[in-house]
Amino acid sequence: MKQFIARKRIKVPRYKIYYFLLVGFVFFIVGLNIFVSGVLKSNIGNTFLQLVVGNSFGVFNTWDKANYIYQNTFGFTKQEEKIVSNSFDSIENIVVEEKKDIVYIYNTFQTDKYKSNYFHSYSISSYVTQASFMLKEYLASYNIGSVVEEERVAKVLKEKNIVYSNTYAASRILMEEACKNYPDLEIFLDLQISDYAREETTAQVDGKNYAKILFVVGTDNGTYLENQEFATELNQILESINPSLSRGIFLRGGVGYQGVYNQDFSSKGLLIQVGGINNTIDEVNRTMKILAQVIAIYKEEA
Repeated sequence: MKQFIARKRIKVPRYKIYYFLLVGFVFFIVGLNIFVSGVLKSNIGNTFLQLVVGNSFGVFNTWDKANYIYQNTFGFTKQEEKIVSNSFDSIENIVVEEKKDIVYIYNTFQTDKYKSNYFHSYSISSYVTQASFMLKEYLASYNIGSVVEEERVAKVLKEKNIVYSNTYAASRILMEEACKNYPDLEIFLDLQISDYAREETTAQVDGKNYAKILFVVGTDNGTYLENQEFATELNQILESINPSLSRGIFLRGGVGYQGVYNQDFSSKGLLIQVGGINNTIDEVNRTMKILAQVIAIYKEEA
């Protein structure tokens, strides 16, 4: 008859279990940190930051968020939006047209900031470049395609050995490159921040503050009258919406001014000061919605 010998159960001290759990948790946190850092440095990370900005102001809807997660999880390329012509009798008569990118939005001085710490919890500063992305999203709501310059001007200054005082030469290089990549571009807007006092750059409409708009035309450009005409048309539309939002048109040139502002590149090129250094990013956001409406009306009337 066989004898059954009881096996002695190995007892692991509790402190060792805690130790292994702690080590595993540390490795998990470190790995997660490395992964997140890698994502934020990638193109997906840049899109994520834009998504954060958009959602902070209600620019993206629920479908946009779902589409963003779907695309980036499975690596699918975003499909180009299509516009269907107005009238048709049957499905055979539907004409599909691609939405063209016609507005180029850039910032010669990309590191200029607004006052707001709106994104402080995300460690994102209120740079003027955020105004560009806001305008892009609002233009899209009018089916107007636009391109925001994402290449760093500082990088071009360094690579081309251009002095800071000639920064417009660097932003012009980026503009010329954009035209090669997007041949349908028609309107070129350089969004900047004014250094005027808050009282000069802020308007109140229906109890809400807005950043006021100033259209700047460089008179050292030989054909500046065409740019001035473009600015006048936009300003008239803006004043028809609400005259308090406009600071008018400022002609700059001569001693002490750059005087061209790359406006010799196109008759529809403008420098637009959106608010000032004492305005908040949410005030700028309200104004970008109005500016998109102005451009939409201009395109409709042109």
